[in-house]
Amino acid sequence: MIARTALLALLPIVAVIALTQRRRLTAIIGMGLFSFLLAVSYLLLHAPDVALTEATIGLGLITAIYVLAIRRTGRLTIVADEAPGLFVREGDRIVGLEHEILARFARHLGLDLSVQFVPHRDVADLVRSGEADVGAGGWVPGEEAGVFATRPHLDTALFTVGGAEGEAGEGVPRVRYEGYFADLDPKSLYTAETPVTLDLARFLAVRRSDVPDGSVTRHPQPRGYAFVVNERRRDLHSALDAYIERLREDGELDRLTRRFLA
Repeated sequence: MIARTALLALLPIVAVIALTQRRRLTAIIGMGLFSFLLAVSYLLLHAPDVALTEATIGLGLITAIYVLAIRRTGRLTIVADEAPGLFVREGDRIVGLEHEILARFARHLGLDLSVQFVPHRDVADLVRSGEADVGAGGWVPGEEAGVFATRPHLDTALFTVGGAEGEAGEGVPRVRYEGYFADLDPKSLYTAETPVTLDLARFLAVRRSDVPDGSVTRHPQPRGYAFVVNERRRDLHSALDAYIERLREDGELDRLTRRFLA
C-alpha cells in the first residue's frame, strides 16, 4: 500500500521533470522513467496485462521511436578545419573561441554538439548539401553560393605568402588555403610556385614556425570570421546571428576572445 501510494505521488513529479527538460534526450529518458513507474503502478494495482502493455509500448517501443527520431534533429552538426585559437583539437578535447560559441549555442537550443573535421575547402559544400548545420573553423566569407554567412564574430585579415619568385603582388596568380591546417607545411608554403592566401589565425601560426624569408602581402579589405549556414535554414541562421549579437552586447564575446586569443 505504501509503495503504491509513493509511486502514484512520484508520477506527476517525474512527468513535470520530463516536460521541462530543454535537451531532447533527457526529456525522453524522463518519459521512459514515467512509463516504467506507470507500469509498476499498474502491476501493484493487480493489472498485470495493462502493466505489460505499458512496459512494452510506452517504455520500449515509444522510447525507441523517439530516440531514433532525435538522432538527427537532436544534434547541431558542425564541420570545420582546425584554426589556431578558434577550433583546435587537444587530445580528446576540442577548444577555441568558435567551438565555445557553438557549444553554448547548442546548449541554448537544447541540442548536442557534433563536430566533424574536414578540409577547409569542403566546409561550404557539406553545409550546402545539408550534411552539416554549420560551417566553422576560421571561415572568411566570400562568394559561396547556397550558404549564408552570419555576422562576423571576430575581425581578421587575409595574407598572401610564398611564390617561387618571391612575388605576391597584384596580378600574380594565387590560391586560397584549402586543405587541413594540420597538413600545412610552412616551409614549403613559402617556397611554392603559386602564392597561397591565409587568414590571420593561420598566418600567425605559420609565422611562429621556423620559416624562410619570403614575400608577404596583406590584403587591404577589412575581413571578419563568420559561421556559414545552409541558405534553406533561415531559422538557424537568424537564431545563431541573434545569439552572437547577445554575446556581444553582454560583453561575453569579448571575454571569450581574450580567453582564447590573448
